[in-house]
Amino acid sequence: MERLFCISAGQLIVKKSDTVINKKNRYLNYGLLSLVTTLKYEGWNTLQIQGLFESPAKTIKKCVEFGFSQSSTLPLLISIPSFYAISWVNEFISLIKDINSKVKIIIGGRWVIADRSDLMQLLVPAADIIVSGLADTIINKVVESCLPTGFTKVKIGNPIKNKLSLDYNLLHERELYQPSLEVSRGCGMGCAFCQEKSEPLQSLKAVKNVADEAKSILLTDSLNKMNLYFEASMFIPVKSWVKGLIVSREHNALNFNWRAESRVDTINLRLVKDLAVSGLKVLDLGLESASHSQLVRMNKTKNPKLYLDRASKLLKACHDHGIFVKINILLFAGETSKTVSETIEWLTLHKEYIKGVSVGPVIVFGWESDTEKYVNELQSYGASKSHVPAVGIQHLSLSKEIDHSKAIDISKDISNT
Repeated sequence: MERLFCISAGQLIVKKSDTVINKKNRYLNYGLLSLVTTLKYEGWNTLQIQGLFESPAKTIKKCVEFGFSQSSTLPLLISIPSFYAISWVNEFISLIKDINSKVKIIIGGRWVIADRSDLMQLLVPAADIIVSGLADTIINKVVESCLPTGFTKVKIGNPIKNKLSLDYNLLHERELYQPSLEVSRGCGMGCAFCQEKSEPLQSLKAVKNVADEAKSILLTDSLNKMNLYFEASMFIPVKSWVKGLIVSREHNALNFNWRAESRVDTINLRLVKDLAVSGLKVLDLGLESASHSQLVRMNKTKNPKLYLDRASKLLKACHDHGIFVKINILLFAGETSKTVSETIEWLTLHKEYIKGVSVGPVIVFGWESDTEKYVNELQSYGASKSHVPAVGIQHLSLSKEIDHSKAIDISKDISNT
């Protein structure tokens, strides 16, 4: 049975500093794995391979090892998670066409393509089909549209009843990735820098479904123990959900730990103890800044003092109950030595409660016509354009005092403090 190859595009250029450590990061394309799982239950023999920071040639070699040269009639799917991946994609397609010049190439990437398939076609001219937006409900029809007349496949299950979770058996080298379980979508909090600022927040997935998915995801073998990352752009747990998760874990003998990301002002302090009991071990918190002026500019809050007070109490509560906290900091437009110092002072004051800090300057992603208004807003705060490393990416100088290069240095210094 021919294999349907699904590739998560790698990158020849990197968002963070081009270091060996940063290139060892393994970001799971769980959106693609959802499509790969869907296609499996539609009857396809699917395999997901992640390009990461390897060369396209290395990914091609993996495809060949798994029989790509024998998959002569099936299309090849490429998910593009970032504009940083475009050069990688073009090189990959060129190499794959050298092996099979007739293979149909399907590309997608919700946040990259947006609704501008016309512009993406100019960037990736060898793509045969470009899918914009979410493809959950159409991916099977897209694949079938590329098949030669008379091609048939064998159904192996009902996609609605059987697709409870992501199938990590379909992910090449799955032991190298922390599995994800999507618990909600959307955010809608309006932060200036966020792509989901206007996406409505959905309710948390029912605990029973979370438990069912966890049971199917957590493979028992001789490889590393599998813990879960609860994917949610805005994780806002409620008491009934947390209590339900505790009971469900005990009832199903599920002993995994889990990790999630949230804002510092959306976790109920009274739930922290129960969250720890439910298995929460690592919490990524988007503090973004401890400068009152920068928090207002980001539209993170209208009351910076209350925001930071809540953040302080949450850090201490997590520390008391054994939850590791990683703080995310964003150097924003208008940043000065004074605003940076305010953030550093706050982090230093809370150092004993923080397990790690991730810092980076604001970067503008998206088609220039779509981001013009946002760039103008950033410039009104004192930022200016620095350079464009690739189409769809704009690096900024944050102010007259802090150019892009200095912002990178400051980010490194804070992360290493």
